[in-house]
Formats: sequence, structure tokens, C-alpha cells
Amino acid sequence: MKGAYIAVLIGGNTFKWKFIQRDEELIAMLVKLETDFWNHVKDRTPPPLDGSDASMKFLSERFPDSIPKFQITLPDTAAELLLQYDQACEQLESLTERKQKAENLLKQMLGDNEVGTSGDRVITWKSVFQERLDSKTLKAEHPTLYKKYSSKTSYRRFSIKAAV
Repeated sequence: MKGAYIAVLIGGNTFKWKFIQRDEELIAMLVKLETDFWNHVKDRTPPPLDGSDASMKFLSERFPDSIPKFQITLPDTAAELLLQYDQACEQLESLTERKQKAENLLKQMLGDNEVGTSGDRVITWKSVFQERLDSKTLKAEHPTLYKKYSSKTSYRRFSIKAAV
């Protein structure tokens, strides 16, 4: 087989089709990924963690609450991860500063204007207005209402600092 035709109906009224060439390399890669996935399912072991939102969500759901005041010594491999973390933080800080500088210079060019163009790009700097509930004032002036409509949420804050 040299390939396959793929046909779709978009919005119930627009028909599109395309011929897709068979790609043995892609097929082999997909089969390997599927096999790895299925082995994790059979063994009931989660896949290795990565930097994805899915991994972050998994960890938040798997370990929703910390045990207060409980401390462990991490394995030696943590030192390499801390080095990677620190290097990524430095790179991120530098990139964030570079991005912010470009943004600030573009804002200066826009001045009071809301929209500017450069080639095929459209740059906007719009005024945004929001209404927010002043929870401190509500709590002070109407504590019963505040208590009735407030809710507690929890999450785990991750931080790294030097040991004392």
C-alpha cells in the first residue's frame, strides 16, 4: 500500500480530502510509542515524567496535600536536577528580560495608539477594565456575607532555597 485517502466533513457541509503517503519510519515510531504506552498500562506504572502540563497535573492529583513538617533526604540524583533547574532559571530570567525589553520598546513606539503594524504582524496595546470584589472591605464591613460566600482552596507551592 502506497498511502491512504483521508476524507473529512467540516461543519457538516465542507468536504475535504487528501492523499497521505505511507511513511514506514513514522509507522515504526508510532508502533514503538503505542507499545511503550501499552506496557505501562499492563504493568500499572505511570509513564516517565516530563515537562508537560499533563505531568504537572498528574503530580498535583497524585500528591494533593503535603504532610506538614515532614522532611526527607532526597537521593543523590536530586543534585543534578537542581543544577538543571538553576540553569533553566538563569536562562529563563535572561530570556524574560530580553522579551520584556522588546515589548517595552514596542509599547514606546505605540505610545497612546492601540494598534500598530509591522510587515505582516499586528501589535496591540489595549486598555482593559475589570471589576473586582474588594474582599478585605467585604470581610471588614459584612463578615457574615464574606464567610457565606468565601471558599478555601489549596495547592502546593514549590520552592528551592539554600539550607540553613
